Amino acid sequence: MNIQAITRAGAAGLIVSGLALGYSYISHPHHMSPETIAAPFWVFVHALFAVSLVLGLLGTTALFAPTAERAGHWGLAGFVSLFVGMMLIFGLNYYEVLIAPYLAANYPEVIHEHGAGDTMGAVAIFFPLAGVLTVLGYAALAFGWMKGNVLPKPVAVAMIIAALAFGFGLSPLGGLMTARITAAAFGAALIATGVSALRSSAFCQATV
Repeated sequence: MNIQAITRAGAAGLIVSGLALGYSYISHPHHMSPETIAAPFWVFVHALFAVSLVLGLLGTTALFAPTAERAGHWGLAGFVSLFVGMMLIFGLNYYEVLIAPYLAANYPEVIHEHGAGDTMGAVAIFFPLAGVLTVLGYAALAFGWMKGNVLPKPVAVAMIIAALAFGFGLSPLGGLMTARITAAAFGAALIATGVSALRSSAFCQATV
């Protein structure tokens, strides 16, 4: 594997991640009843979201590594932030795919009391924090890539706006429809970044 092959694979992963993210958020069930969480569609949607997280993190890492010097301090801060945020999100997603459906089918009283788990104990603090770290991280990384002439300015600006809008959509002020729309926009920004990486040699250059 050479650097060109790795970055192309990372770009492709980012494209698939964006598609999976948009679909999983738009299709996410609205009601969190035990019957909904125990259903196969719940598992499918959250498994797809897990795919989005894994490919998004792998793809972003593959694109950041050869561009770290040009992305500068903004890029590094953004990458570290999104890495931590996405790892925390994956922890809850693991629960939603493998544990919550079992609880819903066998111990529905737990779901009645705690829902899908995002308001359970300390998760109520760390899950929103993970979202903030992720969206701010992608905004900062896009800004670093833009300053370093790695990512075209229109794509970088779109990523920054979409990431910040997604953060608002996930907040209590956003609401369900806003979250779905901004998730789709953020997914589209990931796709645009992946397409730009496929078309440009900038992501394959380790130095300025």
